[in-house]
Amino acid sequence: MSSISSVQDLIHLDMDAINAYEQAIKACEHEVVATQLRSFQADHRRHVSQLSDEMRKLGEQPQVRTDLKGFFIEKFTAITSIGTRSALMAMRGNEQLTNARYKAALDLQDLPESTKQIIRTNYSDEQRHLEWIKSALDQKIWERSQPASP
Repeated sequence: MSSISSVQDLIHLDMDAINAYEQAIKACEHEVVATQLRSFQADHRRHVSQLSDEMRKLGEQPQVRTDLKGFFIEKFTAITSIGTRSALMAMRGNEQLTNARYKAALDLQDLPESTKQIIRTNYSDEQRHLEWIKSALDQKIWERSQPASP
């Protein structure tokens, strides 16, 4: 697989994550968690935008869509996300996959430095997402009271 194909796969992966986060957010009963998940979803949207722009700079046409794998990821997340805890558990699995794919992309050799920098930055975001989700699960954040509405 070419390095450009690998970048395209990251776009698909981030599109899959956007859709999976949408399902998880719908399932969340805890607003603090839902707000954080929306922030992570926005990061994935930014990743798609930046990677797509980078591909265009390299003379390639990005395919900004999900693939068959993404369809299954979204449906799995929808089926398994019933409440905040299960939404977090589903997203932990999704973020583990995303982290692994971004980590592997760091080893791509024949990409310009500008593309590698985007991948490094996005991977840092992915690590932060996974750590927050793991921490939220460890702390059982869904059992905490929520801030009062204004």
